[in-house]
Amino acid sequence: MNNLGSILLEHVPFKNSQLQSRIAMAPMTRMFSPEGIPGEDVASYYAKRATNGVGLIITEGTAINHPAAVMSENIPRFHGDDALQGWKQVVSEVHRAGGKIIPQLWHVGAARKAGSLPNP
Repeated sequence: MNNLGSILLEHVPFKNSQLQSRIAMAPMTRMFSPEGIPGEDVASYYAKRATNGVGLIITEGTAINHPAAVMSENIPRFHGDDALQGWKQVVSEVHRAGGKIIPQLWHVGAARKAGSLPNP
């Protein structure tokens, strides 16, 4: 492996812990959370990235607690007991795989088309 490859795979200090590599995964909105609740498939998706060496995962857009924050019921929420329990499972799986994860908080604002669900 060349020097750049070695540097990318080094552990990096992160708060009171460390990242398993210098590789970060950018957010990619997937809309795989029915009724805004991330399930086992979402946990598995993110855990696979951590298992394969991603040091820091930035989640897909997660809806804040505002009725016009998203334009689909399948975008995960970052509020409410059911959604937060789903994210707790995601975090546990990512940590078990050696990775770290942080949410991307999201409100689509003016990009949201008038009349779109879940709040037309």
